[in-house]
Amino acid sequence: MLGYRKSAAVALTAVALPLLLAGCSSSSSSSTRPGAQGTAAGGPNWIVVGGGTATPSPTVPVGKASPTPSTTLPPLPSGSPWPSGTPSGTCTPIQRIQRIDGLAVTPSSTSAVVTWYHPGGSNIVDYRITAINQNLITGAQKEVGWTRSAPATCGDVSATVTGLDPKTPYTFVVDVVLKPDNFSLEGVRTQTIARSGVISTT
Repeated sequence: MLGYRKSAAVALTAVALPLLLAGCSSSSSSSTRPGAQGTAAGGPNWIVVGGGTATPSPTVPVGKASPTPSTTLPPLPSGSPWPSGTPSGTCTPIQRIQRIDGLAVTPSSTSAVVTWYHPGGSNIVDYRITAINQNLITGAQKEVGWTRSAPATCGDVSATVTGLDPKTPYTFVVDVVLKPDNFSLEGVRTQTIARSGVISTT
């Protein structure tokens, strides 16, 4: 009987000892493994955070200002310049003629001598002088026509207007024919520079 109890106790010890050792090993490994849950003693939980890198802001490229395109003007046509008036001892030619005052008229029965001042200038072609009848008549007026004068030097210039009627009032007009100031343009233009009052023939 005694022998049976003894062998039963030995067998029980052999079965219980491995179970006890396995339980201790499991408890020890779970309490010391990193990242495991806290034990009954109240240890903190572990949170692993990976370090990030800052994202740079996008850069906007700055362009270069384009230069303003230059404009090249075409060259002026070549040619010999127009001759200028020859100065005298009392006057100097000018480039642009202005309105001339002091138109003098000496009438006769069928003609009149008109005198004005010619300032000179390379753009003056010639002068044209006429007389306009101031009598009011029915129908078309009698045209006197133009008298042309092309003085070579500056100074006082006279021209005779013919074809007038005796004892008739007239207004005398002097026009100048000018070349354009721009050498690239062609043609001429006419400008009235002097006009007299009403003057009657004798």
